[in-house]
Amino acid sequence: MQSLSFKRSALAIILGTVLSNAAIAQDTASSMRGALLGTKGNPVKATEVLIEHVPSGTSVRVTTDENGNFIANGLRVGGPYKVVIDSDEYRDATYSDIFLKLGDTYRLTAQLEDQGMERLEVTGRTINMASLNSGSSSSFGEENIESMPAFNRDLKSIIRQNPLAVSLSDEDSSLTVAGSNPRYNSITVDGIGQNDDFGLNGNGYPTQRSPISLSAIQELSIDVVPFSAKNGGFSGAKINAVTKSGTNEFQGELFYEYASDSLAGDPEANKYDPDATAPELDFTEKTWGGALGGPIIKDELFFFVSYETYEEPRGIVRGPLGEAANQSASVTLDEINEVTEIAQNVYGVEPGIWNAQPVEEDEKMLFKLDWNISDEHRASLTYQTAESNNTNNNTGSRDTITLSSGWYDKNEEMSAYALQVFSNWNANLATDVKISYKDVETAQAPLLGVNFGDVTVQTADGFIELGPDRYRHANVLENTTTEIQFNAEYLTGDHAIGFGLEWDEIDVFNLFVNDSRGIWEFESIEAFRNRTASDFSYRNAYTNNANDGAASFTNGGTAIYIEDTWTPTWDIEITAGLRYETISADDAPTQNDRFTERYGFPNTENLDGESIILPRFGFKWDINDNYRLRGGFGRYAGGRPNVWISNAYSNDGVTIVDADLRNLDPALYLENVDVTSIPQAVQDTLVAGDGNTTPIDPNFELPNEWRYSLGLDYSGGLGVLGEDWYASVEYIRTRKQSDVQWVDLGRKPLLDENGNVVTTPDGGRIIYAVDDPLDNFTPTTPGDFNGVGRYDIMLTNGYGGESNIFTGTIGKAWDNGLSFNASYTNQDIEEAVNGGSSRAESNYQYVTVLDRQNPLPATAGYEIEHRFVLTAQYKTEFFDGYESKFNLFYERVSGRPYSWTLSSFRDNWLGDQSDFDDSDQYLAYIPAGPNDPAVRYEGGMTYERFMEIAEAAGVAGSAGGYTPRNGSRGPWNTNIDFRYEQEVPGLFNDHRGSFYIDVKNVLALIDEDSAQKHIIPFADTTQTMVDWAIDPETTQYVYSPVFGGFDDFAPTSYRASESTWQIKLGVSYKF
Repeated sequence: MQSLSFKRSALAIILGTVLSNAAIAQDTASSMRGALLGTKGNPVKATEVLIEHVPSGTSVRVTTDENGNFIANGLRVGGPYKVVIDSDEYRDATYSDIFLKLGDTYRLTAQLEDQGMERLEVTGRTINMASLNSGSSSSFGEENIESMPAFNRDLKSIIRQNPLAVSLSDEDSSLTVAGSNPRYNSITVDGIGQNDDFGLNGNGYPTQRSPISLSAIQELSIDVVPFSAKNGGFSGAKINAVTKSGTNEFQGELFYEYASDSLAGDPEANKYDPDATAPELDFTEKTWGGALGGPIIKDELFFFVSYETYEEPRGIVRGPLGEAANQSASVTLDEINEVTEIAQNVYGVEPGIWNAQPVEEDEKMLFKLDWNISDEHRASLTYQTAESNNTNNNTGSRDTITLSSGWYDKNEEMSAYALQVFSNWNANLATDVKISYKDVETAQAPLLGVNFGDVTVQTADGFIELGPDRYRHANVLENTTTEIQFNAEYLTGDHAIGFGLEWDEIDVFNLFVNDSRGIWEFESIEAFRNRTASDFSYRNAYTNNANDGAASFTNGGTAIYIEDTWTPTWDIEITAGLRYETISADDAPTQNDRFTERYGFPNTENLDGESIILPRFGFKWDINDNYRLRGGFGRYAGGRPNVWISNAYSNDGVTIVDADLRNLDPALYLENVDVTSIPQAVQDTLVAGDGNTTPIDPNFELPNEWRYSLGLDYSGGLGVLGEDWYASVEYIRTRKQSDVQWVDLGRKPLLDENGNVVTTPDGGRIIYAVDDPLDNFTPTTPGDFNGVGRYDIMLTNGYGGESNIFTGTIGKAWDNGLSFNASYTNQDIEEAVNGGSSRAESNYQYVTVLDRQNPLPATAGYEIEHRFVLTAQYKTEFFDGYESKFNLFYERVSGRPYSWTLSSFRDNWLGDQSDFDDSDQYLAYIPAGPNDPAVRYEGGMTYERFMEIAEAAGVAGSAGGYTPRNGSRGPWNTNIDFRYEQEVPGLFNDHRGSFYIDVKNVLALIDEDSAQKHIIPFADTTQTMVDWAIDPETTQYVYSPVFGGFDDFAPTSYRASESTWQIKLGVSYKF
């Protein structure tokens, strides 16, 4: 019979498989660690152990060491595996149906019996994949991936099952994990980084859609607090996927999916906007693809290939008034026709149309080879491509129509390669080596070309925009990433010593010169006809050739680590390690001598030589047969977007400069306008060496954070509720250090005649001024800049912030085919700067503050205070031998935070240059009473009316102070998605067909009002209370009614397409 030692070991394995906090790193394989014991508990040495992946015949042979131990790394993920123990001294044993988890170590202890007894055979216990989803670590296998409702076939549709992972339902479907910035996550597929290394895409991918087909994935993992020192390169979550491999049997799949507005409901009007009209959906999506895997040489060489393509004509974002288009604007069709006629006949340019529907496409392919070189060595080669485009209609507010010449097509193409070699040299030593290369090309091309500048024409009640928008005048990006990794593990007694070396290098070419074709504004259609502009700006390389403004640089990183995983008993595992990371950079931003003269240090910082030490410690203790206690702590760094570094190269102040219009007659650029060219007199004002800069602080320290976790897992019975329940509770604390912040070096506190800092009368807000040390002008009153609009926004360190997160999970699988997993998560997160933009200027400007130069800690913009998640599955057979599967995903989340602020439009009273004076980011002062000397009122605003506004906003309690940053919340949102899949007979006995139906937002079929999605769109979203000014004599606040009137509802974005039900139909054929 089976030994008691193995029973206890098996339970530990089950708990480990179900609830472990595995060290995922960039793992693409699994491992096994074992110990053989004799009848008296003595080690069984020099015994052969065969570990075989049954579907492919891939096998590893090891011989136990003198302590009876063995280790095998680089094993294929999944299974089933068979372990055969061939002993000359004891009875042979076979363990079957073992399944291995991605990045995890399967621990096996076998106590062998005396010779003469029949061969021992033990069948492993199958764990439902739903049970692998709890707390800070989750793992999702092939069955879960295929069964979950995934309307967009996105990785995030699977990952969102984790209690800490939230898809924000914004334009980019951003994924925030444990309240972190979505850009900080690390995503790998077969060891190849799939996150946006440069940092422009809000979805976190290097492409517009998920870069890998779900049909290609064998297993997907997410880990927030991995304690292995092997892990690095992230400050959010580590998301890791391994793709399928071929086996000794040819297996394949074909699928086709279809969704359109004819299979969707009609969204209702925004319930929070009394003036809103019901939008119309206009979309047709088609997705098809397939996969095939099999042997090239049986038991030795295998292939796997997958392909997927998607297409959708772009729907109309907004149309003219009365044209029944989505969210009609305050612009008429006659006005559009008149502006179009003028553009064509007066300026000779093609403005485009308002109702263009270009096709968006996505195509991805993966090819993989697996080679069993010998029983000790295995290699894997992966080639991956993904190309996608997304047409962006820049129409912003409801009163604006952007014609298609102002749209742009963002096209991204990724190609990647990875070679890995796994070696098990003996029972004690295993290694793996990986070499990978990834190239990503990004083009943001205006739909009709770059033939003229950015033009805005004001109409009677709105605006018409045409021409390439300012950020697409010169915008091309390419980055290549090369990585080499070596990892080793050496087993000695109770210790597994891991060590490794990692090297990576990213080469960046970034052409980004905004405004290089010019920006014109016209106050009326008649002014546009008369070629008389009201405003103009121009920025370019000082040569007036935008291509000369390109930045090119190379950054590299090296990391080494060592760790010890000690198992003093088979109930306790302790891991301790150190990781060292350093940055290397040979290129530096072009030195700006004028910058050095201004501030006393150069703008050439490139982080070369910056380094950090990252300690890690973790433990697991199987208290008894039912409970496991786990926890640890570690320091983590990395994951910050490279675009923040690139800003220093692109904006050195030498190459790209703004036109200096102060000494020119405005008639030269505002009259007789030609939107296809820049007046020569304006071009002549561009001089090298004195433009705005976005440097890096020479004392910059690498941002990092300490994470602590303590969790308790349970597996067993719950009395009358039956056996085989599992539950988990976990507490995670994060403390950030040296986080990022941006400051304006050219902004100084305004001083009075006595040299004292000038503040508002309450003393709570400093008044700044633009003060250039190289000119002879000294500001004396608020808003007095002498026409100086320069800035120097420096990336530096600031307050880090902290978070406290609690999460609990419970689940069970019944024998009748029903299973579920439910979780609740509470977040309490504080930060000063969220880093939500790719541009230094925006990261400085769009932080909600009392003082832009000193942002204070407050509720984090990505905090989701409450989240409930339920996944449920029911499997049965309506037709004998053919599965019928029902899958449900339910999510209920509290709204994101926002702030109540002052409404700004060209308000420079606090020291804001023209680039920063129109953002509503300043927290509002709430007067202490009707006679508060800090405030006076005009334009019909009174103290009583203002306090009515404060009461409606819920901030009246801040009287005598300022509104709290992120102190209010958007509405709760509910997501319910459902899938039904039915197997049907195939053409041959071992073939299966299936049809499936995905229903998105099931709640809309029950209650359309409750199903509406209203999200806070940004991490520092604001709602304005009043218009304001600063009295230059008294520095009093001057409050007046906000333009357009006060709105007391949250500043949400109404997601019309997400607010009604949608159906996707699909068919697949597997063979």
